Amino acid sequence: MSSYLAASAVPLVQAHDAVLLDLDGVVYRGALAVEHAADSIAAAATAGAQPVYVTNNAGRPPQVVADQLNGLGIPTDPAHVMTSSLAAAKMLAQDLPAGSTVLCVGGPGLAQAMSAQGYRVVTSAEDHPDAVAQGYGPHVGWAELTEAAYAVGQGARYIATNLDASLPTERGMAVGNGSLVAAVVNATGVRPVSAGKPEAGIFHEAAALVGSTTPIVVGDRLDTDLAGARAAGMPGLHVLTGVSQAYDLIGAAAHERPDLLAIDLRGLLEPHPEVTRDDDGSWRSGAGVARVSGTDLHVVRDGIAQSFASLTEISLDELRAACCVAWEAADGGVTLTLQPRPLAVVAA
Repeated sequence: MSSYLAASAVPLVQAHDAVLLDLDGVVYRGALAVEHAADSIAAAATAGAQPVYVTNNAGRPPQVVADQLNGLGIPTDPAHVMTSSLAAAKMLAQDLPAGSTVLCVGGPGLAQAMSAQGYRVVTSAEDHPDAVAQGYGPHVGWAELTEAAYAVGQGARYIATNLDASLPTERGMAVGNGSLVAAVVNATGVRPVSAGKPEAGIFHEAAALVGSTTPIVVGDRLDTDLAGARAAGMPGLHVLTGVSQAYDLIGAAAHERPDLLAIDLRGLLEPHPEVTRDDDGSWRSGAGVARVSGTDLHVVRDGIAQSFASLTEISLDELRAACCVAWEAADGGVTLTLQPRPLAVVAA
């Protein structure tokens, strides 16, 4: 059995009591549902794997997130939504007493989370806040960022809901909270602590919402979702419907590697094969075989080694094998020669 990718003889929803789902790039892209998401989530719930939505989007309250999901045909209540705003409020509460003042820079979800935690929310540095909490909000601009900079410069502790530089939408990659945080950091020289993914706490808080003891994390970004799953000590399923694609997986750092791969959320409803190492150093998943020769990655088809860089389409089993052989090479100090290019991944 592979020491890099896990296997499951039964569908994943039978092995886990909760599915901790990222939203952007996994369940929806902007206002549009990802294909197969609604049916797969419904099937997971029916099988007893409770869906919990874990998002670094801090701007919207859980009710608004639930309303959107309901509108996409995915029945949800706010008690199954964990936002990075809620995680930030929980983190602050570890050593900032209720009744303290917090300057909130972001959408209504952030202010609501802080208020629910017992903090007095302010919007000006002239209120001498004890802390500054910054999260994503589509209308955050110079004035709000400047108030944050003033307060941080005056000594307020600084927490960010997340540090995602970009945000996937139906039009492409938009500016994320991390890019806005960078403006305050550039002005003050102070870096915030982060409460959202890839920190472990947000995943533990999400699992606790439903009393889960065997959760699985599902995401589309290696640097947040899958790195966070590893930090939290939870298995991570990577789906190819969002940010990180095949070449990103091949080059994934050890702390960002997923345990399982799927094209989309239908992967929750399927068993996952073992990926094994042959005596000649090749790795095999089903009919997919990959090997490294020198610094070149190859996929073997009908006994013929084809350069990974020449492929325009690859099967999911071939990708599994290619990931394992590439990760083994990287861990052994080999830098593969790769030039990322569009690569379609298909089921068979």
